[in-house]
Amino acid sequence: MNETETDTGEGPGPDGNAYIKSLDVLPGESYFIVIDRPFGSSPFDLKWTGSATIGGSPFPDGPNINKPNNLYTCNSSGIAEFDLKQNNAAITSQNNTTLTYHESLADATDNLNPIQGNYSSNLPVKKIFARVENNFNGCSKITDFEVIIEDGPIIKQGITIERCDLDNIGNLDYYLTDYNTEILNGLTALNYHIQFFISVLDAQNNMNPVPSIYNSEGNEILYAKVWENGNPNCYNISEIELIRNTPPVIEDFSLVQSQINANNNSFTLNIPNAENYEFAIGNVNGPYQSSTTFNNISSGFQTLYIKDLKGCAIINSEIAVIGYDNFFTPNNDGINDFWQIKGISPVNASQNSIQIYDRYGKLLQNLNASEKGWNGEFNGKLMPAGDYWFRVQLRNQQEFTGHFSLVR
Repeated sequence: MNETETDTGEGPGPDGNAYIKSLDVLPGESYFIVIDRPFGSSPFDLKWTGSATIGGSPFPDGPNINKPNNLYTCNSSGIAEFDLKQNNAAITSQNNTTLTYHESLADATDNLNPIQGNYSSNLPVKKIFARVENNFNGCSKITDFEVIIEDGPIIKQGITIERCDLDNIGNLDYYLTDYNTEILNGLTALNYHIQFFISVLDAQNNMNPVPSIYNSEGNEILYAKVWENGNPNCYNISEIELIRNTPPVIEDFSLVQSQINANNNSFTLNIPNAENYEFAIGNVNGPYQSSTTFNNISSGFQTLYIKDLKGCAIINSEIAVIGYDNFFTPNNDGINDFWQIKGISPVNASQNSIQIYDRYGKLLQNLNASEKGWNGEFNGKLMPAGDYWFRVQLRNQQEFTGHFSLVR
């Protein structure tokens, strides 16, 4: 404004010289400068370089305002209502002001489209603008905050409940509440409610909950719904898989012993679906191994333990590991008085041939596995201490030879 101008309005853009005609003013009167922005909607600042001021500024001070905290709620549908008035006291406590809320900065600046009542949002995060206007002079200030819709409780997803049907009855009771702690995944149990449903739709609508002790044939999916106490719309759903395991059924398996040694033998099991099991020799407590090959196993009859990986049951079976002693002492003390091949079943003993020779190849004894063994004699005479040789022909056509010592 200056005294040489005659225009009472300027602009926009390059039109005019940015000055308008000065005003003759009187003390105590109020005057208004109207600034209209025909394009755009963002706010702008005014810079005063003149000499007319009120307390150091030509414009009265705006109201005192503060930036409030964000507002949070939880609703798994993704739509929630917010009571914006919760932030009234945090924004201003100044009397003779009017507080309104707006969806955009432009609306707040121009005081258009104030939000009436609760605000409904379908966005995870939405910024709200609060405008506070001084009722006496019309000056205003704007601040903002966010309304945030949080997901439901952060619970564990994809839980599996397994039970073993030892008697193969076909259906079992599943104790669902035993898994509440796992489902809550660290949340405080007192603050949440849990129910179980057959379908997602039932869980969403809170219809037809199943009992906490649920009878099932297994291979079934349930859904656990978890919500905040007092806020049923703030929930989450986790899938629960029910599995019924049955004990392993092994109809047949075989043992392959490619080489026969004295007392430390190796063999491999041929067993269907071996990848589903673990194996141990001689001790039900293990150690168990996934490999079907065993090393350094004593010859003779051993107990094989087979445990399914689901931990449902352990079955056992007697196996024969063929081998022999490196020496024997036929002195009638009851210890190692006979030499015999170990690990040949008595049922098939007659179908196996065992021959013993001296160092010169002379046949001393024909045996089968059902006998006690060789007593160190030939034609009633004691044979001298030394090394002796043997030849074994098994009923499966496997043949092997070796030697042992007679100690006197």
